[in-house]
Amino acid sequence: MRITVFGNNATCPEADGACASYLVEAAGKKLLLDMGSGSIAKIRQELDLARLDLIVISHLHFDHFGDLFCAKYHLETRKAYGEKFPPIPLLIPKLPQWAKAELSGNDVFEIHPISDGDAFELENVHLEFVEMVHLIESYGIRITAEGKTLAYSGDTGICEGLRTVAAGADAFLCEATFCGENRAEEKHHLSAGTAAKIAADAGIQQLFLTHYHSDQSENVLEEAQCFFADAKLTHIGQTFLINSDNSQQHAGLHENQQGIML
Repeated sequence: MRITVFGNNATCPEADGACASYLVEAAGKKLLLDMGSGSIAKIRQELDLARLDLIVISHLHFDHFGDLFCAKYHLETRKAYGEKFPPIPLLIPKLPQWAKAELSGNDVFEIHPISDGDAFELENVHLEFVEMVHLIESYGIRITAEGKTLAYSGDTGICEGLRTVAAGADAFLCEATFCGENRAEEKHHLSAGTAAKIAADAGIQQLFLTHYHSDQSENVLEEAQCFFADAKLTHIGQTFLINSDNSQQHAGLHENQQGIML
């Protein structure tokens, strides 16, 4: 399993930057986690969007799903010019009517609404969704394949769901929006120190920090490494391999999970 970072900026794209977007490659599948503002240009430098096996959106803030509309326009244009490829499964929170109407057309996406406790199977890749605490409906995601589990925080404040997502995972891709004494966003985002404490308490082997402001990157990393010595910052264009040093079995999180085979 490996992750390639196509966007990691907090809130809005920085100059030549991009917001949240991560390609997960596992068990022969390509999964895109989030598609925030500015990310499509980075993605298209490395990847044909039509070859994606799955797109997963954690929540409906534009720094996490804004470029999904650009992807739809790009793919439907190719279809209009005669290319043939199947619709891409899209796991996404319930859409408002205007967004559903925009994204449903021209057989580009196969939309599957997600909710807390949902589980999905994409052949040998297993996904689980846990609701987080944020300004809107937002989900943390666990992806298990090849004997490894990657946990993704999405956007969240401190909550029990965050600990549930991280528990027993091999790697944690976690937001670190602020650091130091700045606590203005702590009810709906995480500090670098909190992200690191959660990872350490969960027994995580690899911690990748994302959704941070680049001008604070040194402070973000320094604060995180006080609690998780091997914490790493993500950088756009970087690829991480997921190690599997945890010996425990990665059991399902919810006894009442709703399973859907894609």
